[in-house]
Amino acid sequence: MKNFYLILILIINTAFINAQWTSNTSANTTICNEVGDQATPKAAMTSDGGCYIMWFDNRVPNYKVYLQRLDPAGNPLFGTNGMLVSGFAQNNFLQDFNIDVDADDNAVIVFTDTRNGTLNPFAYLVSPGGTLLWGTSGISLTDSTAVSQNIPVVRATGDGNYVFAWTYASGPNRIAMQKLDVNGNPQWGTAPMKLRGTGTENFSYARLVKSDNGSVIMSWDAWTGNFATSSSIKLFIQKFSSAGAKLWMDPQDTIQNLGRLSGISFIPYIISDGNDGAVLCWQDDRNADARASVFVQRINSNGVIQFPKNGSEGSLLSTNNHFLPTVNYIESTGETVMFWTETNGGQTVVGGLYGQKFDAAGNRQWGDNGKEFKSMDNNQLSFIQSWNKDTTVIVNYSETQFGSSNVLIKGMGTGPSGNFHWTGNIVSASTSSGSKIRKMSAFDKNSGMTVMAWSTGDIIAQNMNFDGSFGASEFNLKYGIEGFWNSPTQVQDTITCNMRESASPYNLVQTGKMYLNSNGEGSMSFTTTSGGNYFLEIRHRNALETWSANPVWMKSGISEYDFTTSQSTAYGNNIVLKGGRYCAYSGDVNQDGVIDGADGSICDNDAANFVFGYVDTDVNGDGIVDGSDSAIIDNNSANFISVEKP
Repeated sequence: MKNFYLILILIINTAFINAQWTSNTSANTTICNEVGDQATPKAAMTSDGGCYIMWFDNRVPNYKVYLQRLDPAGNPLFGTNGMLVSGFAQNNFLQDFNIDVDADDNAVIVFTDTRNGTLNPFAYLVSPGGTLLWGTSGISLTDSTAVSQNIPVVRATGDGNYVFAWTYASGPNRIAMQKLDVNGNPQWGTAPMKLRGTGTENFSYARLVKSDNGSVIMSWDAWTGNFATSSSIKLFIQKFSSAGAKLWMDPQDTIQNLGRLSGISFIPYIISDGNDGAVLCWQDDRNADARASVFVQRINSNGVIQFPKNGSEGSLLSTNNHFLPTVNYIESTGETVMFWTETNGGQTVVGGLYGQKFDAAGNRQWGDNGKEFKSMDNNQLSFIQSWNKDTTVIVNYSETQFGSSNVLIKGMGTGPSGNFHWTGNIVSASTSSGSKIRKMSAFDKNSGMTVMAWSTGDIIAQNMNFDGSFGASEFNLKYGIEGFWNSPTQVQDTITCNMRESASPYNLVQTGKMYLNSNGEGSMSFTTTSGGNYFLEIRHRNALETWSANPVWMKSGISEYDFTTSQSTAYGNNIVLKGGRYCAYSGDVNQDGVIDGADGSICDNDAANFVFGYVDTDVNGDGIVDGSDSAIIDNNSANFISVEKP
């Protein structure tokens, strides 16, 4: 039997390791299939459209912490079956943990283990290349090793630091908080800050979102009595400055002060509203009528609630139960969208998927009872998560099939109108038989791709593209580099291909490395939405950045673009004809977008010092820095060559 706070049963899956995202939803991508049990995955996106996946791993006795990084196409970057982060023993009952990604694509990880004899929280920082930046033992977050502490969370802040929060079980429970800088140094004193309630009031289940100027917003539960049965559970919130000072009411205000929040069965959910405020959703039985309902609240950066006190209710249908809400905030319209699963009053008919849209004041827009996306039946829904890109909202969930242990992973796309966006309405991301435990997901705001990971005893994952398709598509490129092109062949080298949105400010959607062969041809996988138009931005280590003349149509399957056939293929006609092929200008050694004397000076200095090898000043790719490289730079410098882009 395997355990995750509540006891979870896991089974063994014998799938093989797949190289990248697959479109075969009956055989998803295996992240780890080592001997023993792998459990409780978490996912977090990187800026290039790839992701980290973290899990507890029992390939040798006692669960350890492992991590894998995937590129945008789903290829593993930390070796087969991931890298060991921490080998310290876990508790018999696995505790929840957390992962976030900072602006430099470092993974910041926090979890508990028993290396001190009782549960204590520890933090690790892992570089994109897999280096443990805070060492193999990480950073201990507590000054009280004899006190049991659990359920830690972390958020990378806007000032380049990291805020951690966790439950400090000291009768009554408190919330402990600490901030570390990038070197792992505590910023809020040598001992963590500890928040406590009044009298016998307990605090637990902290959740964090990033706000402005290095601050964070934290929500948590407050309760008295027995947490599992308590009718007093309320929802608190506070904003903390970069220095740890309370910025809102002191004592902190409540988001829900009526009590009767659901306890262990559901932890309230909080997200950023994209404007340095927060949106929260939860379920409670505030009427004490044995009917759960779902509520949402938005609070702005100044601590002012935007919806009615104690939240706006998703559905007024009192004969049904409404469980497990998730929420999104659409910045461009000021609307909030919440989803939940619905059952009848006796919970004999379950598995409905419902949603509600709220205007900026918290008024329901999809009718008083919400909108049905999936009708109730005997299949049970769990781990509902939702994300949005612009006005499109993506939902994914687990669906346990009635009368069996089989679980399907499903998803859908919708928007402000509540219409389905995808062919087939609801699509299946995993159709293989067997149990799938604790599905978790992450979302790339640029491409609109969702990454979902779950445990079958192995760690399995699947991407879901913005259009509801699966797997990575292929992009083929032909690209000439002036200094490297020696008709009829080109020196082989690597370039970076960036796909950018077709309208200003041309946000980066996806990036990838591409190896060009002797004919200047290369390919890469991409996961952008099929049927999308994207500018191509091509970068080489000593050539001038080049953009496609117009946005390029990217589709499922194979897409292609050739820069070599005509000057008009490049934005501003900013390529040069050499030896029958149009090529990017060579000589931008310092990559500042201009070929000028600064580049020439760097090259001349290396030539005078007889530098050779794979260096940026080797403009013609022959392995030696000499006058032939300087000549290319001098010629383009004399012609005032610089980047042309939209």
